Amino acid sequence: MEQQLKIGVVIVDEHSTFAHNYLTATIESLRALGCSGQNILLRHSPRIYNATMVTQFFAEYTDVDAVVILCPSADTPEYRAMLDGVTKLQIAWNMPVCIGDCTAAAEAAEMVRMQNEMEAAAPEHIAPDRKAIN
Repeated sequence: MEQQLKIGVVIVDEHSTFAHNYLTATIESLRALGCSGQNILLRHSPRIYNATMVTQFFAEYTDVDAVVILCPSADTPEYRAMLDGVTKLQIAWNMPVCIGDCTAAAEAAEMVRMQNEMEAAAPEHIAPDRKAIN
């Protein structure tokens, strides 16, 4: 039996038009990929640079498998800072984080599935318990 995915979704209020344009498609995509409605957790981030903290909160206080940040790509210092912070969180918490539009949902689900497959195939002496990490 395939694992039920649990995904956190960050809506960046600073880019609320973008986020709300893609929110329905993101939720539909996540459901099609194996998430039930109660396993899709929505949280708001006031600004793009706060998305790193919201992602950290997902890692610390929930048992989500991955996080999707609904936010357009931008060449700004705030966006680059968020990318840097999110990259560090992914490594520290062993939790995929995908940024973008509704296509980020499929990317997040694929990363979780690959992570689970690699963990299951790892020799017992090196197989970390990902759920114990995050």
